[in-house]
Amino acid sequence: MMVKISMSQKVRELYEQFPYPLRDPQQEKDRLLMPPLDTLSRVNHYCFGASRDITADFRTLVAGGGTGDSLIWLAEQLREVGGQVTYLEPSAASTKVARARAEARGLTNITYVNATIDAFAKSSPDGFDYINCAGVLHHLENPEEGLRDLASVLKPDGAMGVMVYGEHGRLAVTEWRKMIEPLLVGKDLVEQLAMTRKLLTNLPEDNMLLKMGGGPGFIKGLLENDPEIVDLLLHPVECAYDVHGVYDFAASAGLHVAAFTGFFGFGGTGKAHYNIENMVRDAGLVREVSAMPLRDQQAFCERFSGAMPLHAFYLTRNDTGQTSEMLPDGELAPYFFVPPNETFFDDLIALAGQPVLIEDGSGNAVDLTGGPDLARLLAIFDGKNTVADLVRVLRDEILDKQPIDMNSIAINTLGAVWALFHKFDWMLAARSDGWQKPDTQRVLTVRKV
Repeated sequence: MMVKISMSQKVRELYEQFPYPLRDPQQEKDRLLMPPLDTLSRVNHYCFGASRDITADFRTLVAGGGTGDSLIWLAEQLREVGGQVTYLEPSAASTKVARARAEARGLTNITYVNATIDAFAKSSPDGFDYINCAGVLHHLENPEEGLRDLASVLKPDGAMGVMVYGEHGRLAVTEWRKMIEPLLVGKDLVEQLAMTRKLLTNLPEDNMLLKMGGGPGFIKGLLENDPEIVDLLLHPVECAYDVHGVYDFAASAGLHVAAFTGFFGFGGTGKAHYNIENMVRDAGLVREVSAMPLRDQQAFCERFSGAMPLHAFYLTRNDTGQTSEMLPDGELAPYFFVPPNETFFDDLIALAGQPVLIEDGSGNAVDLTGGPDLARLLAIFDGKNTVADLVRVLRDEILDKQPIDMNSIAINTLGAVWALFHKFDWMLAARSDGWQKPDTQRVLTVRKV
């Protein structure tokens, strides 16, 4: 008698054989991986109106935690305030790796739960303030049901950070899976992997996988990482979403897209790639596309890019209209999430009136020509001065007083500066006494063009 194995069972067995992603707990002594999606300064800004208290009663859930990237980063951030993280993962092998990583760091603010999302939801746990679910829902037989299960354990004012595959930027993988599907029949996972490795070592130069990954280095990395090959090319269950699909997916659980954001070092997935002004240079076309509804603008950017292999985004119950891109409310304090280097302000003053390039070391840059007043203004974005304070200083101390509405000019000027420095999350906002943890991986520098 042949026993039919369910797809969910196949998925579980895959991760028991190949815990994902491949991680060595010994490396925790030398490095800390910091997934941008789960950086709490971003979560606070985009999901909680920059006003959330992140304290000992802040509860987070990592749903489908794998070998622990998001778990470790969230637990590290919450360690000093006593916040708790619940790690949910059905794979015992993946849990073993995640637990070893946490032990290597001395993290004790973690609860481990070996269960599926649906089983956990049925247990009716206390609600969570923030739920991470990255790279998981697109591997469920019913992703919408999985998202609804997560929404059922989310606090009314809570938020989620989600990552799913992108439809258009993942075309190379989709076509690969169609190609290889007839060859998988009758082979176990180890045999499928061996066959796939043979194919990868003999790829034609024009193969779409090479182009998607940026060249031979991508394939070399794959061949050194069996769990990556299995997860990328041999997973038994997966689906992908375009921008409109993301919005519809969120709506299926009564949730709204609060913002798109970045996910590790994947090119083409940061929030700037969803902004038409960053994708098209022709002013007329920018105006035409900007007249569309926001989701249509973002869908245009996705298709125009053609290189978004995934979508990382925040979900909330209330529709904020993605207003976090606008100048924050008067009582909030903008701050440099990406800190300037030691000579940043002096360099701006020295190069006043000349074209300069401001860079963060990760490929993001803006060019501008500013006067000495720009450095003076930026220097008071210290996380203590509120927007109202900044407007007052700009109006009364920096701008020349004239018989016109200087308040409006000050607000418009401040809004323009905010837009420029918020474009790549170089600036975020919080309460002046709130959560303002800076990015420790990037630094702003200035150089003459």
